[in-house]
Amino acid sequence: MPALSPVPDDTIAAPQPAIPQEDFKVNQDLLKRVASNLQLQAEEMEGPSDSLFNVLSSSALGCLALSLHQGVANISNTLWQTPASLAPISKKVERRYFVPAKDHEYLYSHLAPNSLVVKSVNHREDKDARRLDAFGRKVYSLASFQLRVANHHSLLSQYDFNLWGSLPKFEPLLPEWDKKDFKALVEEGAATVKMTLQAASDAADTAARSMASMISMRRALWLLLSGLSAKVQSLMRDLLFDGKALFAIQMDVHLHGMKESHTFLQTLGLYVPPATE
Repeated sequence: MPALSPVPDDTIAAPQPAIPQEDFKVNQDLLKRVASNLQLQAEEMEGPSDSLFNVLSSSALGCLALSLHQGVANISNTLWQTPASLAPISKKVERRYFVPAKDHEYLYSHLAPNSLVVKSVNHREDKDARRLDAFGRKVYSLASFQLRVANHHSLLSQYDFNLWGSLPKFEPLLPEWDKKDFKALVEEGAATVKMTLQAASDAADTAARSMASMISMRRALWLLLSGLSAKVQSLMRDLLFDGKALFAIQMDVHLHGMKESHTFLQTLGLYVPPATE
């Protein structure tokens, strides 16, 4: 029987994650008011549509796209004039965002390329591996700094939310004709800061994923050069990251417990007990 060919990704699309339409509408309406207040161009973007699953929703959810802020565009255009010679992090900017180094060393230092895997590659003095690993360290530093910025963003947004939450106690002190406008202002401020908190959460999520991508890339590099089988590499690449070193302690434990890695360990001059039947 001939092997079945894989189904193309665009043949059947999985349903999109459910989004509470009421919450989504509230957020989109808030963005429209932001655009109006700042006199920004806003473009309505249609949500993804799928012929198989669109019957589950009365209408596809569209998103409002806000124009790029001119200040953001100016920063990008200025920095991109010399991309190769650009430092990954501005020293001036870096000084604004710190977290305690204790228990968070991974945010300030490069992860040591530990493990028997790295030892095997270093034994061959692979210069290309070192250059690629250095590049991975550079990008990792940038991603870890982005996580520190997201942390400050989150804390400031939470503080802002607490400030807005303290304002209703002043409502009884206002003249009756001002209370309605005051209440509306407080509600708008609270809604805005909630969206700001969501943006901070999304920024932290993106930074953490970027760090994970760099960890995975550096692991993949060392594993590829180690000569281990693709099966072993795949298993080792996705082991837990503990924030202390590139490879977790379980890495070498797994290596010692695998039959097919015995030859690899023996090439390092390590004693490997005979495999049990």
